[in-house]
Amino acid sequence: MSAALFGVSSGFCCCLTLFGQAPSGAIAGVVTDRGSNTPLRRAIVTLSTLEAQPQDAVAWTDANGRFGFGYLPAGRYELRVTKNGYQPSTYGTEDTRRLPRSIQLAAGEVRNDLVFRMQLVNSVSGLIVDEDGDPVAGIQILAMRQGWQRQKRELLPGPAAMSDSSGRYRITGLPPGSYAFVAAGANRPALKLNPEVSAGPAPPRYMYGEQYYPGTDQAASARLTTVEAGREYSQIDFRLTAQPVTSVQGKVVLPAGVKTEQVSINAGNADLWNRMNFGTGVSNPDHVFRFDQFPPGSYTLVAQATAEGKQYRGVQKIEVGPEGARDLAIALEAGIDLQGSVSVEGPDAGKFPAAFVTLVPGDGISWTGPQLRANAGKEGRFTLTGVPPGVWDINAGPVPPGGYIKSMYLGDQDVLTEEMVIRATTSAQLKIVLGTQGASLSGDVNGEQPGRSAVLAAPDGKFRHVLSFYRYAVSDGQGHFQIKGMRPGNYKLYAFEEFDPQSIQDPEFLAPFEPAGIAVTLREGENPAQKLRVIPAANAGHTGGTP
Repeated sequence: MSAALFGVSSGFCCCLTLFGQAPSGAIAGVVTDRGSNTPLRRAIVTLSTLEAQPQDAVAWTDANGRFGFGYLPAGRYELRVTKNGYQPSTYGTEDTRRLPRSIQLAAGEVRNDLVFRMQLVNSVSGLIVDEDGDPVAGIQILAMRQGWQRQKRELLPGPAAMSDSSGRYRITGLPPGSYAFVAAGANRPALKLNPEVSAGPAPPRYMYGEQYYPGTDQAASARLTTVEAGREYSQIDFRLTAQPVTSVQGKVVLPAGVKTEQVSINAGNADLWNRMNFGTGVSNPDHVFRFDQFPPGSYTLVAQATAEGKQYRGVQKIEVGPEGARDLAIALEAGIDLQGSVSVEGPDAGKFPAAFVTLVPGDGISWTGPQLRANAGKEGRFTLTGVPPGVWDINAGPVPPGGYIKSMYLGDQDVLTEEMVIRATTSAQLKIVLGTQGASLSGDVNGEQPGRSAVLAAPDGKFRHVLSFYRYAVSDGQGHFQIKGMRPGNYKLYAFEEFDPQSIQDPEFLAPFEPAGIAVTLREGENPAQKLRVIPAANAGHTGGTP
């Protein structure tokens, strides 16, 4: 067994206990392979203090998988293990959703019974071939996890790999869960062999489109594969079909009287916009456009223009079949100058003036124009220029320490709890109020064993769908937790042994746990402490964003 203790940086003193000093302790254990139970040599073990300024020491396991740290003062520690080819492990975690536990070491205490059973990194691999069985290189394969966006079930792009010259790919280290795998040709031309060539019109061109495993071009029909920790899935294969490309053409229609030469248009795959989108030029003076290499599928077209300092945008969803799409007309709508105010209320409000307001797309459609951000001026007034029609999420700040966003209104509409939809005709002002004194809650979690838990405060009643109202915190080794900066209101409190923060996007996630929730009404400032019972992992089941 070998250990590296780094003088000042480690904080651990390699010296004998002197007269009058508290006796030192030790932490030791063994690292094994979870599947075979054989010891793992040269795994890297890191011991960290859980203090305001954490300090580390490092050890390497010997041929028997053993490690040890000596001459340790009393205190709380965290222990982590890493090794190539294995998933990182932290003491107290049985899988990626389990929260780590701290080690409370008393003066002179020796803990030599710690066991780490490391899980091999999982992998998904396969072969990409064409219709003739020949390998296809340069195809991107994405692991898309079933999750939730704005309370709607969707496939969310995750890790990816590229097929090599032999058509093989490999994705490693996927968190356990359910995935749909898609081979995306990225508009890659396909070579289709023709035994006969005749004079006349040019032969049709072909491309590889998107194919979801095990052989569909529709995300809704994709098969979900359950990926478990430490397992290898080696036959997620794709046989791609070369599709004849077609054309999409139309024109961009500007509002009457508007003239500009700065018009652009982008087309994106409806399911893979963030990974699969491309653009083309727009011809003047009629602003016509044409895409000549469009595989059949579902797409979103986004046209943008700038004229006399104003922003214009138009969005249209289309279905492209074998015959393509003709005579499209994408009407541009003018962006608006969204005016409003942002103020701060509560104790010491004058110390925390609001400084900015920003908007980001809330409909999943990217915005390639200037950043929509405004600085707050006198009396908190601001103007966001060129806000195009669409759904927009709002951010204002800085929020005072321990404070919260108290309200957001576009005219009479509560856009803190509802979507803010901007139209070319929108004239209402946006009024934002920040509070300096959010609700604060502390308490303790009791379980069969002391350890960390994820404490979730979920808004109850009509605000259950407002994700920005959710708060969670991780309790310490003694089960104590504290949550600050909450919006006052009605909540239910839960303490989970296993928890995935993305779970809150699933509107049905909390339904099985309702009986275990503790109902509270929180007011500004400190609220009465609460005592919670932890929901064990065996009862919680899978609390991730996938079923």
